[in-house]
Amino acid sequence: MKLKPERKIYLSLIIFGIITILLIILIIHPLFKGIQKNSEEFISQKKKLILLQEEMKSLKETEVLYKTYQTNIDKIDDLFADPEVPIEFIEFLEKNAEKSQLSIKISLMARKETEPWPSLFFQISTVGSFPNLLKFLEKLEASSYLIEISDLNVKRLTEKELQSDEFRTFSLGDVYTMFLIKVLTK
Repeated sequence: MKLKPERKIYLSLIIFGIITILLIILIIHPLFKGIQKNSEEFISQKKKLILLQEEMKSLKETEVLYKTYQTNIDKIDDLFADPEVPIEFIEFLEKNAEKSQLSIKISLMARKETEPWPSLFFQISTVGSFPNLLKFLEKLEASSYLIEISDLNVKRLTEKELQSDEFRTFSLGDVYTMFLIKVLTK
């Protein structure tokens, strides 16, 4: 059976149409889906890269700020006494008492659990002239440690006290002082 030329053209067109549709469905559509997926992944990677670049920039700025404030950060560490071995703080007290020409006795007190910040407590007793005591207290106030002075008791030495071995080297105008120091620790 022979097909008419018109039918041949229609049949060819139908076969060509089916092939075109199959070509679009099987090859071109997955290709476009892959391109779309790759472009979405590319955009996502580009956003991640921008975020990483911003984080690097922020990190570099933080590093510059850290270097700028490093000396101040080191000074902050010096504000606190060592809670385990407060020898440096005790030496500071003894040195300033000696410079102020005061006799000093230092006793470590029990820690108070109710304190909001870790602290050490010292009971200090000094003997010397009143102006020297004021110099010593000023040095404590101006020190790099975070100190609080409380329970300050000052009394003038009596003649009877001056006769005891403990106060023999002092004079009638000198004062005996007891006070409590709270120093913040690391």
